[in-house]
Amino acid sequence: MNDSLNRATFLDGRRDKDRLRAEAWERDESMERLAALRDSNPEMYDRMGPTIHMSLGFYENDKKAAVKFGRDLNKGGK
Repeated sequence: MNDSLNRATFLDGRRDKDRLRAEAWERDESMERLAALRDSNPEMYDRMGPTIHMSLGFYENDKKAAVKFGRDLNKGGK
């Protein structure tokens, strides 16, 4: 089902999901602190729930998309 949705064409053309995610990304200090915690104290991070892990993963994927589309992360992504 997901493959079918990914190949769908809308009336105004295909969606560029990476570009849309890059445009919507905003720096979130709590996510930045969570990433630092993951790197500095992995045992504590591993004890946190899967929702936090998923949230950080989505945040970091969006951040990578922002870099890919040339957004300046030092200015909060603007």
